Amino acid sequence: MNLSAEEAAHALAAVETSRRAMRDVVRSHRGHLQLWLWGVIWIAMAMSAQFRGLAGVRLMPWLSLGGMVLSFIIGLSQSSHVRGPIDRRFLAVLVAIVGFAGVWPLVLGWPADPHAMFAYTALVAMFCYVVAGIWFDVYLLWVGLIISALILVGLFFFPAIFWWWIAVFAGGSLIATGFYVRYAWR
Repeated sequence: MNLSAEEAAHALAAVETSRRAMRDVVRSHRGHLQLWLWGVIWIAMAMSAQFRGLAGVRLMPWLSLGGMVLSFIIGLSQSSHVRGPIDRRFLAVLVAIVGFAGVWPLVLGWPADPHAMFAYTALVAMFCYVVAGIWFDVYLLWVGLIISALILVGLFFFPAIFWWWIAVFAGGSLIATGFYVRYAWR
């Protein structure tokens, strides 16, 4: 089957129209809320550790659990606007990543340093963003890579202000990306 230049241009225009329509729906109904939520949670975790020390670090799993519940609620409330089948292979990949990542601290032991412990779990989360970016949309790939780099810079070069670094550059980046997705993403 041979397509004429005109038919190919028409098909590409249809693909672009579909892509823009999908992004408009996602921008209006899903992506930014999740980014804002997790940006705020990361800021809350970092500030909790900064001001409460180890007691604040012990709150992190609870803040994460609350974030997961709120993420699920946001997903349910927005699912009527963005309909589509759940990609079970993608969910299986995320479960495999989290499961595999959870084994290593059990085998090797948790890092004694709360900075390293947070960095490890945050880097696993950012790897999930990278995978989502490869699977769905490239902006998630870049968010995962950039925030991963910022986490490592904070961990290795700014350990004295690590929690502030995480709050501003990691949590702030998630919030800023939420604004980008909501108001500027085309």
